[in-house]
Order: sequence, then structure tokens, then C-alpha cells
Amino acid sequence: MAGSSEQLKQALEKVSSEDLKQVAEGLSTAAQIESEGISFYGKQAEKFKGSETGHFFKFLQGQEEEHLEAIGKLKASLEEKSQWLEPQLSTPETKMFSKKDWDKENSEGITAILFALWKEKQAKEFYERIASRIRNEGAKRFFLALAEFEKEHAEMLEEFVEDSYYTNELVMG
Repeated sequence: MAGSSEQLKQALEKVSSEDLKQVAEGLSTAAQIESEGISFYGKQAEKFKGSETGHFFKFLQGQEEEHLEAIGKLKASLEEKSQWLEPQLSTPETKMFSKKDWDKENSEGITAILFALWKEKQAKEFYERIASRIRNEGAKRFFLALAEFEKEHAEMLEEFVEDSYYTNELVMG
């Protein structure tokens, strides 16, 4: 989940620097993005507790926690050893939910899903921009892996929206 455009621009400049200390500092913004995601998804999981939507948000919260941990390990490795790490991230399942209890949700559910979709796409674009500007191949792979995971999250959220669209939960107009 992304911060302000100025924060992202500054982080991008630091992360694409040749100075690994600056890179480590720039990773703080990436960590902030993941922390915001953890907080948002945790609140939504609690709000929709016991429903499929709640389970879906809990899953996404766990994914963002894993990303934050990987970023923390990378930052520590850069600060202590000046060494890039390969990300150790699990592959999410592609279909996390069925349609069975979406009808029980209210309009707040779709609003939260749409907001999460927008934020996941922002995070994906941020990580892709870093990867495109950085020269180190290990760093490039790290950020492309994060971008790919954010893309997969966005695709899951899009599925959720598509499932709801055809059952009139989403009111257009």
C-alpha cells in the first residue's frame, strides 16, 4: 500500500542509488507500504470476521507480513554485509474464495476490495519502477518478485470484483 507520491519518488531515488546505505534507507518506504497493507487488511479481516471476505483479507494480511519480513531481512543484509538477498516468498493460491457467501456482505465489502485493488496496483508499479532503475541483478530480481506478488494480489481482488459485478452487489451510477 503506497505512501505519498513525493515519498515514493524519494524512495525510488535512494533504492536505485549505487550507495547501499542509501538503498537500505530507501527500503524503509517499501517496508512502510507493506506495513500499511498489514494494517488495512487486518482491520478489514476483523470487520468481516467469519465471512469469506474476512478470510480473504486475513490471507492478504499474511502475504504483506511475509513481504515486510523479506524487506527487513534484505535491509539488514545490506547494512551489515552489503549483500543483496534473494526473496524467500511463498506462492499464493490463485483462487482464494468462492461466490457462496458474498451475497451476505454489504456495500462496505466491495468498497474495501476496490480500495485494496487500487493500492495493490500502486505497490506493483512502485516495485516495477525500482526494478527498472536499479543495476544490480540481485536487487532487480528482488523487486520484480515483489511486483509479481502484488500483481497476483491485484488479480485475486479483480476476481472478487468480477464475481460481485454480475450479482448486483455493485451499484453503478
